[in-house]
Amino acid sequence: MPSFTYTALPHSLLDDAREREVAAGRAVSPEPDGGKFPVRCCLRDVVDAADVLLLSVRPPSADSPYAAASPVYVHREPCGGRHANGEVPEVLRGRLLSLRAYTSDHMITGTTIEQGSHVEPAIAALFADPRAAYVFVHFAGPGCFVCRVDRAAA
Repeated sequence: MPSFTYTALPHSLLDDAREREVAAGRAVSPEPDGGKFPVRCCLRDVVDAADVLLLSVRPPSADSPYAAASPVYVHREPCGGRHANGEVPEVLRGRLLSLRAYTSDHMITGTTIEQGSHVEPAIAALFADPRAAYVFVHFAGPGCFVCRVDRAAA
């Protein structure tokens, strides 16, 4: 099985967005509902609503017709983040995912919807297209951005 690198949103992007959205009154404190909040700063599930904020962030990409902001949960206070590695992040397992492969010019080359338990073969299939430079993962239902996937360095 090919190996991939799963990258969370950059600290600097999230720190700026957190500050901007809180100052503008657009950051939302979610209601506790007994569920999990998939935070994008470290790609983990958080169960305490008091520890997270919901805000809008545009994932890093160049301008293209596909560039768009996305609602994301983040820790209320900056966390240690996640070191990009080949392990499938826990927030992907058990959820229905929308995978979108892009060229280096940020144009879509392929898409698929897959259960998180089968994410690696789905990513491998998208990367079978030699034009695919990276994959963005979104939660299929709400369409929220989760993380970026790249081929692991050889």
